[in-house]
Amino acid sequence: MRLFFEYIQQLGSSSADTIWFPIFIWTAIAAIIFLVLRFQKSMNPLYQYHIRVATLLALPFGLISAALLKMYATFTTSTSFNVSIFVIDNPLPVIYPAADQGIIESSINWLDVNFLIGFATSVFIIIAAFMLTRLVVSYLNLIRLHKSLPTEKLSNTTFIPGLENSSIYVAFHNHPLVPFTFGWKKPIIVLPKKIKEDPEKLEMALQHELVHIRRGDYLLQLSLSVIESLFWFHPIVHLGSREIDTYREISCDQEVLNSSDVNPKKYARLLLELLPLNKGYGSFTVNMAVKQSTLKQRIEIMKLHKMHKASYKQSLVLLLSIILMVVAPIACSDLRGTDALSDQEVLNEKVTLTEFKVDINGVEVMNAKEPGASVSSQGLGAIAISPENYGLFKFSIRPFDGAVQAGTISNTNVEFKINELNVTIVSANKILENNTQATLWVSHFPDGKLPDGFSAYADANTPPTPPTPPSPNEAFDDYPEEYFIVVEEMPQLIGGLVSIQSKIKYPAAALKNDIEGRVTIQFIVDENGDVVNPRIIKGIGGGCDEEALRVVSQAKFTPGVQRGRNVRVQYSLPIVFKLNDSEFRQTENN
Repeated sequence: MRLFFEYIQQLGSSSADTIWFPIFIWTAIAAIIFLVLRFQKSMNPLYQYHIRVATLLALPFGLISAALLKMYATFTTSTSFNVSIFVIDNPLPVIYPAADQGIIESSINWLDVNFLIGFATSVFIIIAAFMLTRLVVSYLNLIRLHKSLPTEKLSNTTFIPGLENSSIYVAFHNHPLVPFTFGWKKPIIVLPKKIKEDPEKLEMALQHELVHIRRGDYLLQLSLSVIESLFWFHPIVHLGSREIDTYREISCDQEVLNSSDVNPKKYARLLLELLPLNKGYGSFTVNMAVKQSTLKQRIEIMKLHKMHKASYKQSLVLLLSIILMVVAPIACSDLRGTDALSDQEVLNEKVTLTEFKVDINGVEVMNAKEPGASVSSQGLGAIAISPENYGLFKFSIRPFDGAVQAGTISNTNVEFKINELNVTIVSANKILENNTQATLWVSHFPDGKLPDGFSAYADANTPPTPPTPPSPNEAFDDYPEEYFIVVEEMPQLIGGLVSIQSKIKYPAAALKNDIEGRVTIQFIVDENGDVVNPRIIKGIGGGCDEEALRVVSQAKFTPGVQRGRNVRVQYSLPIVFKLNDSEFRQTENN
């Protein structure tokens, strides 16, 4: 079950950038184009037809172009290659594969946004596959129809100039079908038998279908059928397809009337006669597509046919130009921050600090500039540093558990700000292997410590190993004098625990990150009742541990007594940090 969840989650993360964001860009552009066309009623129908066709064709071309450019950017050796013009910050959490082969068992969040997008993508793919299968079945039915119909060369059926040596065939169907054409190299015009005996009607129907053949409408219709099946869920695709059917036939009507002696009134009457006929085989065919909803519009535009003369070559140039104009913004868009790396770039990247120094708030706190000093991690990993007195900082070029986006890597510098600490790391060499800059995610562990001061993790989600707290008997091994653990009269805190709690100043970092809990401090109470060598046994971070050490160091005790004399005694105190304390909340609000 977890493997299924992670696969769908990963699918959602990758498809957001490769499928849904390009579709979003196309939708915005297509909506504007179709809206503008609605108000351009006087535009030539052929232009109306080809602009709509170009807009729909730009959708798959845009997706393919965007994918190819991303692949090229991933595998090219040029670090300066970047075609992203429209860049939007990705609002989704990025999902990366684990750096090792282990599977971390944890609860599954079925409402995770990447999982939901991945699930929707799976449904989209499954239904698209079904729709394409149905389209193939329709095509096979057309082939069976073709084989079952007796065909003859069009030149043997009627005399139309220029068709003597053509490879166009004609067939007459017994069923009452609207005239249609299918096929590319050897197109076939299928007509109902009822108009075979009327030469005038036959010639008008043939003239209409011959325009479709000359213009290559069959190939365009074939492409649009595939697009409509693939993007079955998109309302603009379906709207565009319906309007394309209408303007394809209107533009065809115009050319028939402009290029022949066909009488407009007789041509309109033929359309009325064809209205009740069957419109079957529409997916892979181009036909006179007589629809009651558009018939009035077609007849009205026929009256203006002399005004709508246009060059078919010019219209094709317009079609190609619109495709390029729509494809360009889709291909040159990116769903990520301007300086963030794509998931593929992260996987292929390596981060290395060489002979570096660390400044915090403008003060040098760590220097690893001795020759050969280096630490590196692959893109999915992280680097950790622990400057003295500032805990442990872990940073990566990918998001990870508990991290915040806090800075950037640029050439030889790392800069980030977290918990009011401005950290700058300067490396002797370029830090990123394949890129010049990247966004940085950082986490801070105020009580963390690394034995060597820096380390690397193969997986950024690996938590830092906490320092092993000293056992009670080892905590004061470096204390030079003997001490007791239990005595006849234990030390007593003067003023009680309240006297210590009242001196606490809640650390700003802990307030900001809602850190609260109990810090346990262990120390020695000497013969005078003073606190000696206080140490943290259990901490909570956020600056609370340091504050607990400060107030305990100022505490005063009555000394412990053993056999009538003051002695040194080991002692522990719990210091409580609670955010619901009114004083702390008032301090925070002020």
